[in-house]
Amino acid sequence: MFKKLIGFVVPALLSLLYFGCVDPVAPEYIFIGDQIIIEGLASSVPGTSYVTINQTSSDFGIYRNLFQKGATVTFTNVDTGQILLLEEREDVYVPSEDFVVATGETWELDVVLADGRNYKSRPETVVEPVEVSKIRAEYNKEVIFREDSGKFVPGHSILVDFEDPPNKKNYYFWRFRSFERQTYCEVCYGGNFRDGECKPNNSGASGYYFVYYCEQNCWRIRFNESIEIYDDKFSDGTSIRNLPVGNVLLYNKENILVQLEQVSVSYDAYEYYKRLKDIVDNNGNFDAPPPSVVVGNIFNPGNTDEIILGRFTAASTSQASIFIERNQILEDMIESILDPISETDPPYRPNITTAPCDESRTRTSIRPEGWIGN
Repeated sequence: MFKKLIGFVVPALLSLLYFGCVDPVAPEYIFIGDQIIIEGLASSVPGTSYVTINQTSSDFGIYRNLFQKGATVTFTNVDTGQILLLEEREDVYVPSEDFVVATGETWELDVVLADGRNYKSRPETVVEPVEVSKIRAEYNKEVIFREDSGKFVPGHSILVDFEDPPNKKNYYFWRFRSFERQTYCEVCYGGNFRDGECKPNNSGASGYYFVYYCEQNCWRIRFNESIEIYDDKFSDGTSIRNLPVGNVLLYNKENILVQLEQVSVSYDAYEYYKRLKDIVDNNGNFDAPPPSVVVGNIFNPGNTDEIILGRFTAASTSQASIFIERNQILEDMIESILDPISETDPPYRPNITTAPCDESRTRTSIRPEGWIGN
């Protein structure tokens, strides 16, 4: 069973850490299919709570994490009995935008899949947050080594200062969202953008692809790719200075806004994320100790022998943001630039050259708080 679990966890864990993914992933060990993975967060920051429910699948050698649609997902306040129903959106379940948890509250997660299978979490009590006192960004030509490209890539390290509370065990977990201006809202390969989607090109005109400019201001949203945690075991009650908590890679040279969340978590949550981090950091290192099984606090009340991967965390958060100007950087960016090939009239009549900025977890037309300039 250990080999089966590890076979799934390595290819899947990063894609599931923030909202999930259905892109094919390359397996590192033995793969087991039909495994349920549930990741959930009930946060003190509006608009950041979520639950993802995925099931592993292998078809013709393609390994996927398949989002489970049609589930009934609820947060329950153990103290008051309040039950909050989450709404399904794309590949995530979310509560209302104004939902928040408060320090000292205890919450549980309940999931009923479309086929009737039921999963619950153990109770999770919200820990008091620790405020970020300062945030800054430091550019590095070789900020990290990326396995996909086989080389070091440039980017900014995000560093924070904060005052660790004395005489109290504190455990921290960091995540961030970044916002950068998006020029093209749609790219259609071998087709045209019509009726809200790319459709095959039947006109006989040549053209490898067409780009469609955003109809209004639009920002692309990215998420951190690494797991950053901290235990104040050796720094209890001290002033923490210039602690690295994430890397913002140079995908392009657009200016970027980074919204950081410093999450105060329980010991159990810290241990869970630590096991995930160990797997990620030690993957591919033959001298590294074997990773732990990343089973969290979710279980099947009707079958206690079923192992469920993932975790539900209820946590308080301190936010900080920083705007980074990147247009003067000389190093090559990670992404390639598309030539702006647009439809012409003729042969396309009417020709369409724009597309809407549809709201999603990776795109928004709403100006993010802290954005500087147009």
